[in-house]
Amino acid sequence: QVSRATTSLSVAANASTYAYGATATVTAHLGTTYNGRTVSLYATPSGGKKTLVKTGTVDSKGNLTATYKLVGNTTFTASYAGDHRYAPATATRTVSDQVKVAQALSGYYTTTTYSGTTYRVYHHTVRPTVTTTVSPNKSGQCVHFQVQQYYSGAWHTLSTSGCFTLGSKSTVTARLSLSHAVNQKFRVRSEYVHSSKDTTNVSTWGGWQYLTVRT
Repeated sequence: QVSRATTSLSVAANASTYAYGATATVTAHLGTTYNGRTVSLYATPSGGKKTLVKTGTVDSKGNLTATYKLVGNTTFTASYAGDHRYAPATATRTVSDQVKVAQALSGYYTTTTYSGTTYRVYHHTVRPTVTTTVSPNKSGQCVHFQVQQYYSGAWHTLSTSGCFTLGSKSTVTARLSLSHAVNQKFRVRSEYVHSSKDTTNVSTWGGWQYLTVRT
């Protein structure tokens, strides 16, 4: 019995980290073979089952491409069954999936625009309230809040909070304390910070929301 030769097999994705709900494009590449050119692509979401995404004959460049809508951190596996002269082969690639961080400011009385950016406007006697909701549900995990102030032509970080624990509906609320704030510009954002208990998604920053304070 003669042992079969080995061929190269790899799997690549069009990104290493994806936004929540994104679709990954995955490509398997098969090297030299004899008479077998069929490759199968599988997806295994973190904590989920391995499922077949696509089986097919690679193109003239040795590639087989498929798309897959992510539901969490996912490992993609390319599998080649082998042929008369070349041995079977497998290759894997793991990609990360972010969460959706939705943030809402409340307590403002109007809005205004500076350089095309919308700012919530607060009376100086009101403490702005920011509510963050994370999808999918991450109850018990942490959110950090970061506040920046604009001065000297740039944004400067005033504070980054400790852990605010997400409630049963994956929501948490914080109140901002801004000193010497009248006529100043601020912005706030939230970060979902995953712990070792969450293997499904990675830490994710939400977008900035802008506010200013008037008398």
